[in-house]
Amino acid sequence: MKKLMLLLLVGLYIVPVISKAQPWIYNFGTSTGTYNTASGISTDFLSNPELNAGNDRVRIGTQGGSWNLEDQVISFGGSSYLRGVAPTGTSVNKFSIYDYTGAKSFTMRFKIRLGDASGSNTATAGTWSLFIGDGSGYSDNTSFSGSQVFTGIRFVFGASGAITASYRNGASWTQLSGTPFVQGVTYTVDIYGNNTTSSIDYTYSTSQSVASNKFDLWIDGVLVGDDLSKAQLANNVNIDSWMIYGESSASNQANIFLDDFDYTNSISDNPLPVELTSFTAASTSSVTGDLNVVLNWQTATEVNNYGFEIERSCFQGSADREWETIGFVPGYGNTNSPKRYDFIDEQPYAGSLRYRLKQIDTDGEIEYSNIITLDMGHDPSLPMEFTLYQNYPNPFNPLTVISFELPEASKVTLQVFNTLGEEVAVLANGEQFQAGSHQKSFDAGKLTSGMYLYKITTSNFTATKKMMLIK
Repeated sequence: MKKLMLLLLVGLYIVPVISKAQPWIYNFGTSTGTYNTASGISTDFLSNPELNAGNDRVRIGTQGGSWNLEDQVISFGGSSYLRGVAPTGTSVNKFSIYDYTGAKSFTMRFKIRLGDASGSNTATAGTWSLFIGDGSGYSDNTSFSGSQVFTGIRFVFGASGAITASYRNGASWTQLSGTPFVQGVTYTVDIYGNNTTSSIDYTYSTSQSVASNKFDLWIDGVLVGDDLSKAQLANNVNIDSWMIYGESSASNQANIFLDDFDYTNSISDNPLPVELTSFTAASTSSVTGDLNVVLNWQTATEVNNYGFEIERSCFQGSADREWETIGFVPGYGNTNSPKRYDFIDEQPYAGSLRYRLKQIDTDGEIEYSNIITLDMGHDPSLPMEFTLYQNYPNPFNPLTVISFELPEASKVTLQVFNTLGEEVAVLANGEQFQAGSHQKSFDAGKLTSGMYLYKITTSNFTATKKMMLIK
């Protein structure tokens, strides 16, 4: 059975930690701003990658365009995302992560959206590309060199929201079959690359393998490119860099939106579980004035997920009711992109309600979620649900504040971990808090720069968020 689980620390990566493999996370925090200096480069505009995860760099050529950090101007990714605007000609604009700890195979995941400046489908000209490989082209201002590329994917904008997607096949471009990308749609892309001398097995929903000198391309959980040929990078050499590369967009109309990069110097060999990242309940009034309970939950990934039974119990007076099934919501089967669910309990009991999800695999095995509670006689001055907020400031150095809300008195554990899953601080250890809003300060003065994760745990709630320490 693919276990239902709250998003644990290792679950934040697309791959598990295996021998000599290093997973890295790279996103854009909560910062905002624009870099558009003609003929300019910056290694300070974006946040620094984690230890051994390479160096960041943006470059603007002589023909316009920009790199923009935007905090949910459109609904895309986590807090802030990166929006690139392509130049009018071939003086390319680049965003790159280069010279991380290299290896001869890799796995990479990221979110991408192509379109106009608002993320819609009206751009008619321009090209964006992704290149993965090794060489000086990832850290200078030159055009790409095929001999430095293992994986190349090109997105050419056309009329009526079209995107022509191709991959670098040796020294030329080969169009991907079908129309895997269009403008105005958010995609999750996974790439499994193998520059070794033999094939490598991995699991993605089912058993897979990628041949020597080939790569597999997955889009929203669908294998759209199986054993695609690499470009011209030499056989059996390390891969340690990647970049996003924009060019040739009349009136600078071609935009690319990027977030949530996960990359590792090995092939991921474990399947993605059903990862439940949130589960909340709130009372609301129907159009007739009756009280309802709205349940919302979200998964990060799913494997063999048949669906969710919604179960309810209630504490009334001094007695607990038995758990009862009040509904069913179908799952998405296999997916590696976030999915949102909701269910309305139109006939809730009075008293303290309890809800849980019974996740059912396609093979019939089950797993239960955590239990959440809701008092239908709730004090309106108190929070309606458990919430863990993004720390502020973020990025930070070295002090930041973590805020959370509790709808009921709870024993709270609040921990901080590094990206290896090692605990580096405990801000609350089973400490009793009253219902309401609370804050905890975190001093990272003794820690090194990089991405950290903080996790709150109560008997009815667990949540994890990322934060960036920059010294």
